[in-house]
Amino acid sequence: MKKITFTLLLAFAFLLTNNMNAQEYKSAVGVKLGYGLVGTYKMFLNDKAAIDVFGGIRWGGLAAGAYYLMHNEIPSVDKLSWYWGGGVSFTTWDYGVSGLDNYYELGISGVIGLDYSFDEFPLNVSVDWAPTFVVVDSWDYSGTYNRFRSGYGALSARYILKR
Repeated sequence: MKKITFTLLLAFAFLLTNNMNAQEYKSAVGVKLGYGLVGTYKMFLNDKAAIDVFGGIRWGGLAAGAYYLMHNEIPSVDKLSWYWGGGVSFTTWDYGVSGLDNYYELGISGVIGLDYSFDEFPLNVSVDWAPTFVVVDSWDYSGTYNRFRSGYGALSARYILKR
């Protein structure tokens, strides 16, 4: 059993490190659905590493952030890759409730997702999950509360600027 587990882990590690060209485009611009009305710009730094910068409006406030992402091919599906990474986000909003007006938070996020680009037309779509730990916020609460946000993530659609 130990040999099988070791072999599977070794094969998985080989697949993660042996991807020659995980991305199919150099840069793209579009929207992120899930953060409000937010624009996104994604740019690859090399064959695997990319930066995704986003910003816009949400729930009477703002959302902004940046993620550093590492892309890896999924060999069985052409033009599909999975990615992981991390980054920071800053959000503000107004619930319209006394005591919760003009709330803000700064968080550190982990990101995991799927990325697909079409051949026929210059479109890239991705879906990700970005669990976030709030580092700083404006909540004036003397007790302890959960600073982990598991519901962050987005569906993105981007126009490919450069292949």
